[in-house]
This record gives sequence, C-alpha cells and structure tokens, in this order.
Amino acid sequence: MLVLTAATTLTSCSPIGRTAEAVITAAKRRRIDNAISSDEAVEETPQATPTTPSVEPRNPGWVIQAWNCDASANDVARHTRGIEKMYDAARQIGRCSTEYPDQTRALTYGVIFRDFDAENRPDYLSSFYSEDVEARKVYLIWARYFPELEDHLEYLAVNPALILHLGNYVKSIAGKARSDDLGRLNSAIITYSRLDDPNDILKRHANRGFEDSRTGRLLCPVRHLKAFEADPARICSLFRNHHPDWKLFSYDFPSFMSDLSQVDPDDREAGFLRGPLLVAYYKAIFCGRRSVYGEASSRGQQSVAAKYGMTEVNIHTIAYTALLARSALGSDVVWSDGDGLHWRASSFLHAVMDLAYKSPPWCRDTIAWWNKQIFGTEEGDDSDIERELKESDYYKILAQRAARNTSQNPSTPEAPVEEDEAAEQPLNA
Repeated sequence: MLVLTAATTLTSCSPIGRTAEAVITAAKRRRIDNAISSDEAVEETPQATPTTPSVEPRNPGWVIQAWNCDASANDVARHTRGIEKMYDAARQIGRCSTEYPDQTRALTYGVIFRDFDAENRPDYLSSFYSEDVEARKVYLIWARYFPELEDHLEYLAVNPALILHLGNYVKSIAGKARSDDLGRLNSAIITYSRLDDPNDILKRHANRGFEDSRTGRLLCPVRHLKAFEADPARICSLFRNHHPDWKLFSYDFPSFMSDLSQVDPDDREAGFLRGPLLVAYYKAIFCGRRSVYGEASSRGQQSVAAKYGMTEVNIHTIAYTALLARSALGSDVVWSDGDGLHWRASSFLHAVMDLAYKSPPWCRDTIAWWNKQIFGTEEGDDSDIERELKESDYYKILAQRAARNTSQNPSTPEAPVEEDEAAEQPLNA
C-alpha cells in the first residue's frame, strides 16, 4: 500500500535531521563508490544527485516545542519546555483514537496526502476498515487537536524524523491518558452501573468480572445472555475458567454495550452501541461524573468535553469507553491488552470500527443518536430551525413583497439597489 511504503521510507531515517532524500542520496553515492573501487568497474560519469529544497517552518518555535515533547516530562518540565498544549493535544488524540492505531502512520498519511483529492488517496472506496482508512481517520483527529499541525505539514514532509518523534510521543501519552481515565472510572463504575452492593463486595476489584454474577452479566456477550440468566453461577464459572466451549472472542461484545430492551435474536444489530450504561460511562469519562446523574457541572475542574471543545461523538471514543468499562468491570486489577487466548483489545477496536465503516447509514444514525444523548443535539436541528425561521415576520414580509412585485411587474427586472440605499440585513439571518 502506498501509505505503508511511504511511511517506511519516512520513519526509517533514525538520525535526527536526515531527510528521505538524503538517505537516497547517500545510497546512490555508496553504489557509485563501490563501482569505482571494483576491478571490473566501467568508467562512468556520476549523475548529479537530487537535493532537498529547504523548507522553513512557519513558526520556528513550534519546531522547538515539537522536539521538546518528552513523555517522561512532569508538569514543571512541560511548563519549562513550553509543551503544555502539545501534551494536552496528545492526551485527547489518544482518547479520540485509543492507543492502538499506529500514530506515526496516521501522521505520515496526513503529511503525504495533504494535497491529494479523495479519489487519489489509498483509502478511497476501501471495502473494509483498512490500515489506510484508519490512518486517515486518526489523522483527522490529529488535525483537530494538535496545535499548528496543518501549518507545518510541508516542513514535516522533509523532516521525517520529527514525524516519528511526534508519533511515538502521542502513543506514549495515549497510554498515560487511558491509565488516568481508567483510574477515575474504576472507583465509581459499580455506582454508574446501578448495581446493588450493600456489603461493598464489588469495591474490591478482584471480586468483579466473572467472579460475581452482577458484573458477569454486564460482561457476558449478548448471544450468551439467555444461558447466563438461566444459571449465572455456572456460566460465570465457565467463562472464568476459560472453558473451551465458552470462549470470549474479540468479536463478541459485552451486554452493557447494547440496549437490552431492543435486543432481537433475529437482528443482532438492534440496540448495539446504544446501551444506557455505555452512555453513562461515556459521560463519566468525557463530561464529568455529575453529568451521569443529569446534574450541572460544578465550578471545579473542567470536563474533557469542555476543555477540548468537544461538540460531537465519534465511534473511536465510544469504543474507547467500552474498552475502559470492560477493564473496570473485570477482575484484573491492572490494564491488560488481552484476556485469555481469544480476546485482544486491538481486535475488539477493529471489529467495532469495521462495523461502522461498512455501513455509513448505520454509523450516521448511531452518531446522531449519541450526539443527542451526550450533547443534546440532533442532526436535524439546523433544518428544523431553518424551517421555523421561514415562518418569522422578517421572511414572511420578504416573501409577500416578492409575490407582489412579481404580480405587478412580471417581465420587468428589479433595478439594482444603490450601495448607499442597501437595506440592512439581520446579522443572524
């Protein structure tokens, strides 16, 4: 694939400051030197080697800050290095894409295909959620949150070592952001899940998961729920002990991800990604714990959504929430990328993203539904408002005037309005 080939070329230049063209030039020189030193070499005139045009950064300070990005830096060091904004951006990119996509590849994609039309990009009309499709989607998240990125794509194109540096930085910070978000979710997820736990048994992480039928039910795949309801203790034991007939696959989704009131044995898609608990977990992570209970936010620390100006949900953040909730409800005290032989977080993410990518109408409906749940907005809001606005006095008067003018002078064009006679227009019309 084009992106992979280009990404390999860009990211293989480990010496800082060397460009892809410089590596090619060096290779050509070695070939020429070898030819001259050979006894059988034929005398030849070395060809002129290409040179890389100099590209100056639009903001030299941005380049310094980008190179200063260090995942091990603490608050004081980040302030000293002037990288607080880049650090915050890296955290949000991690949340909005998860830690599993190849961040270097995504940034490389944005650099290489910055001026390409859609039909000339390698992801165009892909029939599945390929690496190229993922790279494009994740790059759009970079473009949304990383400061001044799009002003420096041309500079990055001739400085591939900086692409690699930033990609590795975001990957590292994404893991830290996930750890922080998971820590906050761990302590309150039993409450968010509305589980009755009078003796605080589930407060101890090791008692969760399939160690207890209450959390086990939330983790049980929808296709096994009927059997689970019939004998919770037995099914929990089978899952807990990784019975060969009761495997947990990456492509099975925990029941908390679905609205069980809509589940239909003949329509597995019904209710999928619309679980009320999944919405509650999302609100806790992105909007603050008070929003879970429908309360207004306090004057304390800003929520993630408020801090980053989030106005809509994406499928990645839904999957991110599901991954964190699955871990918080499970019995493993620490985060794990795998569970048994058949479940991997990266494969789980790909399954969700692939389902969304392969059905754009379903994806649009799902996002519209989520935007209403989280931000109180609906896709049709603008059109509804526009229809209502057409009924306002202002537009009614304009329409009546137009109708009268047409009936009185059907063939006479309207004289142009002189500049000093132009009628004032409403600012928000």
